[in-house]
Amino acid sequence: SIKFYQASTSEIYGNSSTGEVKLNEQSRMVPISPYAASKLYAYNSVNIYREAYGLFASNGILFNHESPLRGLEFVTRKVTNSVAKIALGLQSELILGNLESKRDWGYAPEYVEAMWLMMQQDQPGDFVIASGETHSIQEMVIHAFQVLGIQDYKRYVKIDQKYYRPLDIHVLIGDPTDAKEKLNWKPRTSFK
Repeated sequence: SIKFYQASTSEIYGNSSTGEVKLNEQSRMVPISPYAASKLYAYNSVNIYREAYGLFASNGILFNHESPLRGLEFVTRKVTNSVAKIALGLQSELILGNLESKRDWGYAPEYVEAMWLMMQQDQPGDFVIASGETHSIQEMVIHAFQVLGIQDYKRYVKIDQKYYRPLDIHVLIGDPTDAKEKLNWKPRTSFK
C-alpha cells in the first residue's frame, strides 16, 4: 500500500540536448558524472520495481530548483550572496567558472508541490518538473547586479578555470507537459 517517490535529476540527461529541444520523460539519458549515473541507476530501479512488482513508485525528474535554503556552494546562492556583499561593500569580486552554461531554474516550494501531486495520483509515473525556460549563468549574474542597481557587472566578475567542471552540461531545459496535463501542475515563479 506504500507510495514511493524517487527524487531524480535533470543531470541524468547529460548533454543529450542542444537546448533546441526540451527534455521530457522519453528523452535520451546519458549521464556525465558519478552523481548523474547513480541517479539514473535509481531511476531505472524504480521503473523495474514498478513494472515487475506493481509497486506505486514514481520518479520526479526535477530540473534545478532554488530557494533561500540552497547552500552557498551552489552557483545561484554564490551569485546572490556575493552580489549582495559587493553592493554592501563587504566583498570586492565574484569569482565564477563557465558563464555560458544554461539551466532551467525553478522555485523549490513549487517543485515540492509537484512531488506531492505525484503521490496523489491513482497510477504511478515519471514526471519532468521544470520551468520550460533556460537561462545562462551570465544572465543570472547580470540580473542579480541590476536588481541592486549595479549596471557594470563585469567590473566585479572574475573567471577562474578551477571553477570549470571537467565534464559540463552545456544546456538543460525541461518539458513539463506531462506534469501540466496529468498533475495539473505548472510553475508560477519566473526566473527573474
